[in-house]
Amino acid sequence: MAELTSCFLGQALGFSAHTLEMSAAYLDNWLRVLRSDKTAIFKHAADAQRACDWLIAASADEAA
Repeated sequence: MAELTSCFLGQALGFSAHTLEMSAAYLDNWLRVLRSDKTAIFKHAADAQRACDWLIAASADEAA
């Protein structure tokens, strides 16, 4: 969803067509992955959650 949000914001803020084309290509690639592997969303969501947890923990360690 972050890339889709980025694409919408880019269009609203007047980013170059090249930037929007790169976002579209990135989203197209994800659609191909998700269509070819019905379990991919779960694997990648779990990876994203681990990355998020790590960043939060690292931030908390620095704050302490």
